[in-house]
Amino acid sequence: MLHRCGGVLSALLVVTSAAGQAVHVDLTALSSVVTVRVEPAVASAPYFDATVELGVWPAMIAVYVEPDVRQQVDVGAAVSAVGLGGAQLQASTVPGWTYVKLPGEARLGSAEQAVWSLADRGDVSFASLVYVGQGGLPVIPSRDLLVFFLPETGVEAQATILSDHGATLIERDAAGMAGLVRARLNVRSGDEVLSIAQAINDRPEVAWAQSDHVYWARHMGALPPNDPLFPQQWALEQANDEDMDALDAWGITIGDDSVRVVVLDTGTQQDHPDIHQVTGQSFTGSGTNGGPGNRCDNHGTAVAGCVAATINNGIGIAGIAPGARVQAAKIFNEIDFLGLLCLPFLESTDAWTVAGINWSASSGARVTNSSWGGGNPSAAITTAFDTTKAAGVVHFAAAGNDGTGTVGYPANLASVNAVAAMASDGTRASFSTYGPGLFISAPGAAVLSTDRTGSAGYGSDNWTTIDGTSFASPYAAGVAALVISAHPSLTPDEVSDIMAQTAVDKGTPGYDTGFGWGFVNAGAAVAAAAGNPCPPDLTGDGVLDFFDVSLFLSNFSAQAPSADLTGDGLYDFFDVSLYLGMFSAGCP
Repeated sequence: MLHRCGGVLSALLVVTSAAGQAVHVDLTALSSVVTVRVEPAVASAPYFDATVELGVWPAMIAVYVEPDVRQQVDVGAAVSAVGLGGAQLQASTVPGWTYVKLPGEARLGSAEQAVWSLADRGDVSFASLVYVGQGGLPVIPSRDLLVFFLPETGVEAQATILSDHGATLIERDAAGMAGLVRARLNVRSGDEVLSIAQAINDRPEVAWAQSDHVYWARHMGALPPNDPLFPQQWALEQANDEDMDALDAWGITIGDDSVRVVVLDTGTQQDHPDIHQVTGQSFTGSGTNGGPGNRCDNHGTAVAGCVAATINNGIGIAGIAPGARVQAAKIFNEIDFLGLLCLPFLESTDAWTVAGINWSASSGARVTNSSWGGGNPSAAITTAFDTTKAAGVVHFAAAGNDGTGTVGYPANLASVNAVAAMASDGTRASFSTYGPGLFISAPGAAVLSTDRTGSAGYGSDNWTTIDGTSFASPYAAGVAALVISAHPSLTPDEVSDIMAQTAVDKGTPGYDTGFGWGFVNAGAAVAAAAGNPCPPDLTGDGVLDFFDVSLFLSNFSAQAPSADLTGDGLYDFFDVSLYLGMFSAGCP
């Protein structure tokens, strides 16, 4: 994971070699790969009515060649022809794009000159600086714009606006989003795209506009820890009861086969023997039916197992919702650096991500999981999460692995439930991000999940022990699938409310930014969804006592939805009186 230190990015990466060995790589020593000094705030990109400042990596640029003529264009020769002999090339996982590590000392002026020299060539379609967005990760403008017009803006007016800014319509209802227009600019460099996108975004007829960026994100997981003494699948049940009470939940439902959780990730092995799934879909141009596309696409398979590894099949493990089904939406490619190292980063475009989110809703999925983040915010992606939640999909995302108090994008969106990671001793994992906007916490340290089979994946087995909020998030998403299985008519907000109300409180009583609503409890959540025969028994232990009253008062003080018993939107004497009346009446 990259960390910003002054104006320099430095990191120690743990990556996988071609032989499957763990390799520790000091990026600061990889001068042949990247020079990671960042020039801050050299440009900005629109984000709804705001702008996001962009830095730049002056040691690297990005070049685009149309895929249909790629075979006839030698990018290396083009780079050498403009005086950049000694530059190193790395193919992007996004078709048509190549990263160019510039020779010599990293200077912004030199990078800008390289961009224009290449953009002026007839054999190169487009070139751009490699900008650095929020989270310190690359974001590269493409020639394509994503424009969301206000509903009252007619088709002719839209065409005029696009024409005024030199854009040509390519597609309406792009990426599966009604009203989204994709248009292409006849420009040669990324800075021109940013300027035009801002100008269109500022038009009164436009809700928002942006480039269809190529962007990097972090997967919120890591390679397996080397400590073999962690209890296997402690997340489901363990002696100290710091777990999700899976057996209590499974006494009511193991999940309904009709409930699907879409894993928005790098693909899931479609023929894995221990994952209960249905055929997925690929949006990145690599992989088939939502399966991995290269040797590094391992993350999605481990995420999927947390949700719905198959139960009672005589092998492996069980997911928290083993009767529900996962479905892969491959919206990312993991990065295979020079065929030598699997870097811990994911690569996508805004359009791929939006298409995957919208497909999740249109295909009938009830839950999505996003075990990724840390990159630049995107109006297109934000809108996709917002509109699909409104359509009935509940979204979960990993809070992050930097151990800070700032939840990253997209987990920080109001339409997405951010999930922190817990350790087996009931504390928050040391690596887990927390902070304002955190929804809930779930197991994420040394959890056992599925791995790609054979020689693929993180190890040589079909299962792996692994760390990260990447795996806490799908556990929470799986609990949501159980809740929906027990009560299918629940809305996304109602599902979230039940999970919040039944979580095991941690930290400050009631909601806090360290744990959100607490440690997710599948047993209590499913019981609540199925219909609690004793409403005042808030702890779900079958006993009415001080702890139930204390939990109600904590929720009341935090103005949790569960404490508004009168349903009038107020938190007052009448709610307290109603609860005490139920408590006094006892359980049936």
